[in-house]
Amino acid sequence: MRHLLKPLVTRYRKRRNLRLGLRSRDPFVISRELVGSGANLIVDVGAHVGLAAKRYRELFPDATIHCFEPFPESFEQLERAAAGLAPIELHAVALAAAAGEARFSVNRNSATNSLLASDAHAEVYWRGDMPKTVGTLSVATRTLDDFVAEHSIPRIDVLKLDAQGGEYDILLGARDTLGRQAVALVYMELITAPTYVGQHRIREYLELFDDSGYELFDVYNLGRSQGRLLQTDIIVVSPKTLAQYEARLGLGSAGRWGQTPF
Repeated sequence: MRHLLKPLVTRYRKRRNLRLGLRSRDPFVISRELVGSGANLIVDVGAHVGLAAKRYRELFPDATIHCFEPFPESFEQLERAAAGLAPIELHAVALAAAAGEARFSVNRNSATNSLLASDAHAEVYWRGDMPKTVGTLSVATRTLDDFVAEHSIPRIDVLKLDAQGGEYDILLGARDTLGRQAVALVYMELITAPTYVGQHRIREYLELFDDSGYELFDVYNLGRSQGRLLQTDIIVVSPKTLAQYEARLGLGSAGRWGQTPF
């Protein structure tokens, strides 16, 4: 009898663990539940000083992580943080819509550095004048499509974008990769309050993802001030990733839009 019950118990525990994981509001944990802990490749764009890379190493112990960070001072800190995170590859360039060079705004808080200039109204919404520009420098840019082609990458399991308003241009430079749905999951920050000149609206991002067949999975880390949404994080997934997740939970096609086990 035990040999009959064991596989049933195993399936129950696996399904229960998935449900518990996806009840979490930690988008890093949810990313692991969606793509699986055996992910092979993660691309961290706007890696800054390596905090996200450390989380990804904890959650995806066998994955190769590619980190992109163009600001020299942050890149030095990233190098130190990456010392114990192998296999990891660091790239001191910015991803953008085209390869070349661009002016990079160096702001009072390095976490707000951007290829976009700071909006004149930014200080109204962000305390401590974090996005106030104190200098500029020239940085090299490349596209994700070129990077994928040069490294013969068949699939990116997680693409994390935190480029302070530059995410839309990065996605434009990934049109081919997204069009082939060669990215399983995108986890990215969206800034909604006026912060950078030329930043795009949420609907523009959703339309771009929709054009390539990706679906919004959920929103996280909503930041508000004086009743206004300043920024939020989103996860979007490819149809294949979503279907595999549903299969692991034992959801039929009706379960996708109907009642869920959560």
